[in-house]
Amino acid sequence: MDSGRVRIGEAAKVLNVSVQTLRNWEKTGKLRPERSTGQQRYYALRDLKNFALDLKMLGLVWATSALPPMLPSEYYCERPDRFTSRVAKMGGDLQKSGEVSEDLASLLTLVAGEIGDNSFAHNVGNWPDVPGVFYAYDIAKRVIVIADRGRGVKATLQQVRPDLDTDMDALKVAFTEIVSGRNPEKRGNGLKVVRNVAESQEIGLLFRSGVGLVDIPTSAGSMRIKMADGNVRGVYAVILF
Repeated sequence: MDSGRVRIGEAAKVLNVSVQTLRNWEKTGKLRPERSTGQQRYYALRDLKNFALDLKMLGLVWATSALPPMLPSEYYCERPDRFTSRVAKMGGDLQKSGEVSEDLASLLTLVAGEIGDNSFAHNVGNWPDVPGVFYAYDIAKRVIVIADRGRGVKATLQQVRPDLDTDMDALKVAFTEIVSGRNPEKRGNGLKVVRNVAESQEIGLLFRSGVGLVDIPTSAGSMRIKMADGNVRGVYAVILF
């Protein structure tokens, strides 16, 4: 070990995989090591620990727990400006990675930005407990996770659509209808943009609020809305690409 770095054999033990698996991941770009001047592979322990994290589960636990767990600072955006800067950084990382096209990188940045911006726009001053959003992405695993502990889509839209009875009804309105009314306007119209982009591109979306769930497959498929098997107090979104 050298300054928080390990050789490939130790890295395999940290991740509980074989050395050959690490070599295969290097070939596909899923997890790339550093190289010494002698071309020896080295892995930063911090990178290995981050890679081993299940970001989808971590975001879901944060969004649903009665008492939210403490988050690493790199996964928590307490203010809109921090979120915006991190989304911009993700866009740059996506383009530099070579894993996606420039156009897809821009669309992923748009989708993530719309979802996260909604969290701040509709909860500022009204956060039930912890303000801000969980925001994490892993380009190698092709996943982006955004979650908040806010009021949720139904409570937001009921300000102008008090007839909405269920979370599924609220999600249908948010993703398919132009909503008038100053406060919920961006959420209603922003999520419609998210749906249009996801359905026309190879971008998958799992979006939950309350007991409602929106599912758009990565194969440019149509949106489905159904009841989830649990309750999300605010919003939980997983973007796949």
